[in-house]
Amino acid sequence: MNQWTFPIKIFAGHDSLLRLKQFRQERILVVCDPFLEGTENLNYILNELRPQNEVSIYTDVVPDPPISHVVKGVEFIQKLQPTVVIAIGGGSAIDLTKAVLYFARHMGYSGVRYFTVIPTTSGTGSEVTSFAVITDPTSQTKYPILDESLLPQEAILTPLFVKTAPPKVTAYSGMDVLVHAIEAIVSTGANNFTDALAEKALELVFEYLPKCFAPGATEEDRMGMHEASCMAGLAFNRAGLGITHALAHQLGGQFHIPHGLANAMLIARVVMFNAFHSETAYEKYVQLAKKLGFADNGTDKRDALVALVKAILQLARTVECPLNISAAANVSAQEARQKVSIMADKALQDMTYQTNPYAASKDDLENLLLMIM
Repeated sequence: MNQWTFPIKIFAGHDSLLRLKQFRQERILVVCDPFLEGTENLNYILNELRPQNEVSIYTDVVPDPPISHVVKGVEFIQKLQPTVVIAIGGGSAIDLTKAVLYFARHMGYSGVRYFTVIPTTSGTGSEVTSFAVITDPTSQTKYPILDESLLPQEAILTPLFVKTAPPKVTAYSGMDVLVHAIEAIVSTGANNFTDALAEKALELVFEYLPKCFAPGATEEDRMGMHEASCMAGLAFNRAGLGITHALAHQLGGQFHIPHGLANAMLIARVVMFNAFHSETAYEKYVQLAKKLGFADNGTDKRDALVALVKAILQLARTVECPLNISAAANVSAQEARQKVSIMADKALQDMTYQTNPYAASKDDLENLLLMIM
């Protein structure tokens, strides 16, 4: 029996931050990226929360949050004992907050009654998922955490932060949205509900990501991508992901390639790989190409698949994503090849591998990695 629930409240639009006025007489911890501290946008949020609440700020956030930062965050929460936690930032700030709350609960602190997320990038969908990713720098491994307790109570989608996102952040996070949706559609956990969300997310990505990347993006453009990110997050949170993410986690852990960019480097090749090995995935890719307008209803299956792959690659080029390791990271192809075997081994253990439409072998994963050298 399938179970489908939306346990999280979503508030979207230019006035969505008014939702913060609900908090009264709370001890609030705001976790945010350090570069937000002192900015006009963050001060606006703090002014909405004060003076009705006691507000503290925590900014010890770094990309790909390491285990050591999670430990420090748990210690901070145990000392502060907040009743409300608000995470403001991209995937790293949100994932750190989720991991800290997860381990704080396991260590006996259960005083947080409300967890709100305000994403500042349109990419991870982390504001509506039960996923978080933390990093072990020693082993250069990213560890996904999956637990229903990681879900926030609410997400606030506001254009306030994303309207000034740098082009690279817009590009890489936007490609992350695309991969979330494509992988959710062919994952083993997909159903009609997740397909509907993922397909709409892709429609919005192909329409709005080029506009957001170019100068002069409007608030409507930014909100289009923000909502696409949220929809894709809702889709993959129930459906699952696939080997694009399993491999991208390793590229990030080994070479510090931004997650969305790592996904962009792999997705076209993974689509072809899955289509070759899974008839179900092949059919879904073909239907997706037709629904998105890249192929007509009468188009041959193979041509429709190729049209989808070409559209993905064209979008990646439009937003200037380098599509090989040498261009994406300060590492030679020879050096990268030395890491292929260990990355493939770790990808097999990544939880996102489990819902790929085809159980790829270690050799398969190695070959996919070698294609982007």
